[in-house]
Amino acid sequence: MNSKKKKEKEVEHQKALFYKEAERVYVPMSDGAELLCYFTKKGKNPSGITILFIPGYASVPMSWNDLWDCLYEEFNLYVLETREKITSKVKWSHKGDMNRSGMDIGDALRGLKLDPKKTVIFCASASALYAMRGLAEKWLDEPLGLIMIGPVRTPKLPSKLIYITKFTPSFLIDGIISSIGKLWIGTVVPKGIQRDRYRQYVGTASAMRWKKTKSVTFWDGTEDFKKLKVSSLMVGAIQEELHVDNETKICVDLVETSEYLQVPSFMYMHHLPGAAEFTKQLTEYIEKIAK
Repeated sequence: MNSKKKKEKEVEHQKALFYKEAERVYVPMSDGAELLCYFTKKGKNPSGITILFIPGYASVPMSWNDLWDCLYEEFNLYVLETREKITSKVKWSHKGDMNRSGMDIGDALRGLKLDPKKTVIFCASASALYAMRGLAEKWLDEPLGLIMIGPVRTPKLPSKLIYITKFTPSFLIDGIISSIGKLWIGTVVPKGIQRDRYRQYVGTASAMRWKKTKSVTFWDGTEDFKKLKVSSLMVGAIQEELHVDNETKICVDLVETSEYLQVPSFMYMHHLPGAAEFTKQLTEYIEKIAK
C-alpha cells in the first residue's frame, strides 16, 4: 500500500461520533464576543467529571475525533473553539491578546455552568497558556486538574506569516496567509496527517482573527508556569518535531504539582488504536486526582 492510500485509510476509520452527536452553543464572553462550544453529557464516569477540551492555536479541532470518541464515553465532554478559529463571533473592537484569552476560559466555565472542582481543563499546545494566564490572574477558579499536550512557554508560529499578517489589510491577505502558511507547515511539520490537518486549517483561515490574536505568539508563559498550583499532567511525545519533548520536560520542571507522561507520537494520541490506550492513561490520572 503506497503512502497516500495508507494515509487515506487512517483518516477513513474516524467515525467522529462525538462531533456528530454533540450539541452546539455559542458562549458569550464578557467583552461581547461569542465562542463556539460543542458538548455531550453521556460520560459514564461515576464521579461526574467533565472535561473542557481546548484545541491549540490555529489547529484543526476535528483532528482529535478519535480521542474525543473515546473520551466522551467516559466523561462529559465540552470542546471550546478559541478566538482565532473561523467559528468565533468576534469584531475588530474585540481584543485577542493573552490576557483576553485567559479571561475567555473563566467566561466559558461560568457561561457553561461547569463546576470547576469537577472539571478537568484539557489543553493542547498554546491553549495551556490561556488557562494558566486565567489562573495566575484569578479570572477563573481552580479546576480539579489540567491536562496539557505538548505544553510550550512560547507558541511557535512562522515569523514571516506574523509579519505579513501585521502589516497587510485583512481583506488582502487571506490568500497570502494560506500560501505562506502551507509553505511554512511543509517545512516545519513532518510529513503525515499532522501536516495535512494544519494545511487544512490554514486553507480556511481568517486573516482578521489571526491579526487580532497574533500577540499570543510572543507571550512567555514561564512565570505563569511557576505560579501554577493545580494538579497537572503534561504529555510529551518522543516522535514529535513541532512540540518537542524537551520543551515539555522544561515545563514539567517549572510546576511543582505536575506529572509527566511520555507517549510515542502525535499519531498515538490522535488516532486509534493509540487514542483508546491514551484515554485509559488519562482516565487513570483523572480518577486519581478526583479521590
